[in-house]
Amino acid sequence: MGGRLYAQREWRLLSWWLATFHPNADILMNLRVGPTTPLAGVASMTKSMQNLSRVRNRWVDALFIEGGALNLVDAKINPDPGIFSQLIHYARKVRSDPNWQRYNAWPLNLIALVYHNDESVAQEAPWYGVQWVVYQPTLQGVVPPNLVGNAATEIGSSLPQDWPARVSWLTRQNLAVSSS
Repeated sequence: MGGRLYAQREWRLLSWWLATFHPNADILMNLRVGPTTPLAGVASMTKSMQNLSRVRNRWVDALFIEGGALNLVDAKINPDPGIFSQLIHYARKVRSDPNWQRYNAWPLNLIALVYHNDESVAQEAPWYGVQWVVYQPTLQGVVPPNLVGNAATEIGSSLPQDWPARVSWLTRQNLAVSSS
């Protein structure tokens, strides 16, 4: 029961943020993405059977269209470093989804929407081409926002040499990565 209440807080956070900052966007929430694998043993894949097999696909918190770009949002009350891999995974699923093929040339913005800011995670957002958004409305039943973690003074990168190209290929945007 507690996990479900937590998810409801994330949905409330996401809904309020979308309504406040993107009221005119075309918004899809809790969206299944990715190519759909046909059901085994089904002789004819009708439209209804395709929709049924789509239930096994991954889902994103929100995808909205605004300003000639797709915007993929993952919302978290308490963020962790896994938010980056989730967003990149979902970006790959959107790019390979036949339902979104007409948007393949469009830029794809990756957005991490968080309630509690964690500086040690937030400082990695530019490395992955992720926009880090801290939004702290008054959410009933949620502890008031606070700063979590400490920013490292200097972080060495152990990422593969070509990781910016890998993420840029999905987002259709160059990453702001400084060379050191």
